[in-house]
Amino acid sequence: MSLIVSTLDEGAELHATLESVYAGTVVPDETIVIDDGGTDGSCALLEREEWRARGVVVHRIRRSGVAAARNAGARLARGTHLVFLDAHCRLERDCLARLRAAALDAGPDAVLAPTVSDAAGEAAGCGARLIDAHLRVRWLPPEPDGAAPYAVPLAPGGCLAVRRATFHRLGGFDVFRELGLEDVDFSLRTWRAGLDVLAVPGARLTHRFRPCPPYRLSGTSRAYNLARTALVHFDGSRREECLRKVIGTPRAAEVLVEAFAGDWETQRATVESTSARPLEAYFVRFGDWR
Repeated sequence: MSLIVSTLDEGAELHATLESVYAGTVVPDETIVIDDGGTDGSCALLEREEWRARGVVVHRIRRSGVAAARNAGARLARGTHLVFLDAHCRLERDCLARLRAAALDAGPDAVLAPTVSDAAGEAAGCGARLIDAHLRVRWLPPEPDGAAPYAVPLAPGGCLAVRRATFHRLGGFDVFRELGLEDVDFSLRTWRAGLDVLAVPGARLTHRFRPCPPYRLSGTSRAYNLARTALVHFDGSRREECLRKVIGTPRAAEVLVEAFAGDWETQRATVESTSARPLEAYFVRFGDWR
């Protein structure tokens, strides 16, 4: 099992996250920390012998966003399964053990989503569903501990697990800016490829939800990601609804020009060529925002 943690100036949060990982009953065979252009020195501490002895490796890239950072980690990974984890989480001791067991029992190609709670103590849920044309999501309440893995619409990107071969078969995360919607796109592509996103309610962690990250965002990245997702996956009125939401954001004209000028048509053709299930069946199965 390879753990991939993308981080940007997370400071002590990064170290506390990894401490919780290595306090677990099952620990990764390797941990790849992708420093996405950080300047706070938090990753340098992980190059000490105590972390190297645990299998922690730091790889630095030019700031490229969370999707690109995760893809960089996946290219370096050697484990049969990948676990993508945000750098501001706390895993319960048996979280990785439960995910590993589910990976072995639930079928080789499923994408697995654990139960995530807010670090403030509020339950967030296990899996999520789309609720509007902004592609915002609502967490789904977890089924009781001990329940077998079950299908959900989305695996939120704070933590998800997938077989390495399946991840590469799906094409990894798409070319998104900074952060936002890379998990929605990946979950949609999983469904369309005929694979399932499965909730694993017994695998639990807390996640620090925060109004803004510890670094500056451009202000247009999520709008661009929304437009790209709409262009790649949707048609007709559903696409139009999403693109209208972009119009109300800062520098909307610039965002739309850049999105339409991108390689979305190539990506759309790739997704359609490997699709085994129609997207409309996804909304019939899991509910529609409209």
